[in-house]
Amino acid sequence: MATFQPSFDHLDELLDPLDGDAFEIARNLALLDDDWTVYSRPLVGQDVPDFVLVHDRHGVIVVDVWTGSDNVVRTAHRHRDTIVDQFFSLPGDGRDPGPAVRIAVVVPDRSTTEAKSLLPAAATSPDRTSAVWGADAMTEHLSAVVMAPPGSSVSAESIRRLHHQVVIDGVSHGMVTPVQLSADARMVAANPKGSRIRGVTGPPGCGKSFALTARAARLAAEGKSVLVLCFNLTLAHRLRNLVVERCAEYGANPARVTCTSFHTFCSRVVDDAADAGVVADEPARGTWPEKIVVKTEEVLRRGFDRSYDAVLVDEGQDFRLQWWNLLRERVLQPGGEMLLVADPTVDLYGKSSWATPTTLELAGFTEPWIEMSGSYRMAPELIESTNLFAREYVADDAAVPAIPADQAAVVGEMSSAQRSWCNVERVADLGVDLGREVVRLLHENPTLAPRDVVYLCEYHHDGLAAAAVIEAAGYPVHHLYSRDPDERQRSKSRFWPDADAVKGCTVHAFKGWESPAVVLGIGMEARSRRLAYAAMTRVTSTRGLDSYLVVLNADPRMVEFHERFEHGLRVGAES
Repeated sequence: MATFQPSFDHLDELLDPLDGDAFEIARNLALLDDDWTVYSRPLVGQDVPDFVLVHDRHGVIVVDVWTGSDNVVRTAHRHRDTIVDQFFSLPGDGRDPGPAVRIAVVVPDRSTTEAKSLLPAAATSPDRTSAVWGADAMTEHLSAVVMAPPGSSVSAESIRRLHHQVVIDGVSHGMVTPVQLSADARMVAANPKGSRIRGVTGPPGCGKSFALTARAARLAAEGKSVLVLCFNLTLAHRLRNLVVERCAEYGANPARVTCTSFHTFCSRVVDDAADAGVVADEPARGTWPEKIVVKTEEVLRRGFDRSYDAVLVDEGQDFRLQWWNLLRERVLQPGGEMLLVADPTVDLYGKSSWATPTTLELAGFTEPWIEMSGSYRMAPELIESTNLFAREYVADDAAVPAIPADQAAVVGEMSSAQRSWCNVERVADLGVDLGREVVRLLHENPTLAPRDVVYLCEYHHDGLAAAAVIEAAGYPVHHLYSRDPDERQRSKSRFWPDADAVKGCTVHAFKGWESPAVVLGIGMEARSRRLAYAAMTRVTSTRGLDSYLVVLNADPRMVEFHERFEHGLRVGAES
């Protein structure tokens, strides 16, 4: 019997319960052998397909039940695209995995022959990625139609990634122990005053994301629908993982929480509105991100509904006032709750969105922002060195973390932390030197696994050069660097920081993530120093592994800083 997620006995707990036809199809799918896993109405990004079938050798099949809608085939293909780009493919996999991921549209009241005549576009897929099944396929021929086409290749790493990231609809029964929250984070998660609009500010590592995702889980436990947004799609993957863990703690249904990037959300709203007959006009000018926001505002203004009980925004320094007010006025349900968390010191896009009282008033903030201060991510010696860098090279008044008195009580004893600073003679050598430093780190520290190391740099050519050096030394690399702009965009959605390999990433895309070992390169541009500080603060000393921060500096104006960086200051000596 196939393994069902949620279990067959819990299918009646789905937010959108299976109807008669869909439930009968579930009964048939249950007869597959136990190498198959069947996810019933899972949440994959913003999509909820009827079923997702997963097998180590036969790949993935997205099964949608035909209910008379002319859009069923397009919707099924969209489900496949989401799974391919956000849950299955890895950055180096190319454009499409082919029939390793396929769709099947089931027409339950017709034979397969009749169903194919009804939906010829799906039935005649030359790339073997789509099929149409009738009632006989679900009963007499099921074991045959679920087989992968000859020549299909299924990646074990991709299958592992899919299992890891699919959100199961229903109460989570997993035994998960999320990171303990600080007192400030618990206050944000609880919202004891019942505030409708709140802002939280704090430095890297203070627990802003943990507080936000805990708040999302608590709202889900109350039966609320929650939208969690950020700017970078890579961060949305992490937020989703944190929400699922926290929902297990609170006994909440994680399917009540949608985690995605802001522009991905807008794109889906516009597409779904078009399916409903509300088609937005094409703006005369602007980039795609600008146009999709305008189109989203138009379809929502014209009556298309996409609303939530709560809207929570992480890395809020990346958000514009226009986006926030669009959410506040058009997406939030009446009486709903909004939360925005931000760190102005890592405002990498220069938006300065919440810098003036006028802006805050226009955004609807009426209460003072909650200020979080301590870092629960980094060991004290790393906090000292990164703080020193921020105040020396980012801003004299940079909002840097303190070493909290309750750090050990909240996260346990910090692991041993090492920091080093190396000056690079030529900026052109930065990529190769980054790769060599990763290899050195792994050679000299045999307890450090490749998956525990990430290297961060500004430019794709440096990232590619580093990857070549690391791979030549025999270590696998999972990176999003490319010389092709289209491939770069695909790689962002496919980047998976939990991959079993050395990770290579731009600083922007790794924001919000963390790793025990970070190797970073500093270039010579005006933005390089702020990027470097954001990269430095990705190190975590809380996973029971020794932590490492290695800085390669190509800016001759900072050559003398290495002594101060490596030795830092006495604890408590910094003003």
